[in-house]
Amino acid sequence: MQRFFNFKIGIAGALIMGISVFCINYFSTKFLFESITAALKQSAYTFIFGGFLIKSCEYIAVYFKKNSIAILLAIAIPTIITLLLTYGLHMLKGTPKPLASTLPTLAIIPATAIWAFRKRSLLTKQF
Repeated sequence: MQRFFNFKIGIAGALIMGISVFCINYFSTKFLFESITAALKQSAYTFIFGGFLIKSCEYIAVYFKKNSIAILLAIAIPTIITLLLTYGLHMLKGTPKPLASTLPTLAIIPATAIWAFRKRSLLTKQF
């Protein structure tokens, strides 16, 4: 399973994103149940897809021969998928502020950048 999924990133992302989405929704609306619902949806989503998307970022970073293309695609593809899926998730009933709840997902950009550079540098050290 670890070949296709990064458990550490999944758990860390679920905690960070769940707390962020709860705070965004609760402190702007004071709706406790809806804010908890949004936070739980975000946490579950981030655990499942975050662990998978970071692994895909690693794969993309080493798949392409040209360094700049590999890094760019390793950042862009997981980011676009994450933003679209997160916004769609929050558009479902239960999230008071769907767009505001999606904005913390932009944290995936530096995360994928760090991960892509890290994986790419490990690849070049092997050869």
